[in-house]
Amino acid sequence: SVTPADDLIAASVSNWGGYALAAAASVVRYDHDKDKKAVKSSFAEFLDTCVPREEDEVALLNRCVEKGCRDGVSGKIEATVDGMPLETSMKCLQDIRAAALEAGM
Repeated sequence: SVTPADDLIAASVSNWGGYALAAAASVVRYDHDKDKKAVKSSFAEFLDTCVPREEDEVALLNRCVEKGCRDGVSGKIEATVDGMPLETSMKCLQDIRAAALEAGM
């Protein structure tokens, strides 16, 4: 099927696209608030409210596995994300957070 879109975020894993969208939105929002003198925290603190930290994402995935959730690709009850090892997904999350921190500072 074909779904029209005004803008496209290409990501081989949907979580990564979500992280990237949230990170980009956090940079834009923080800049907007800074311009309006409405900033109440550092950008790093603000980013933490928008994009999960690695330890939070690992804890969430572990809770999902404990409850019997299955990987969307492998179908196995394991700490993987769309068939990718957890380390691969966490590296992507680290890279997205680093890029956002660089852009937001």
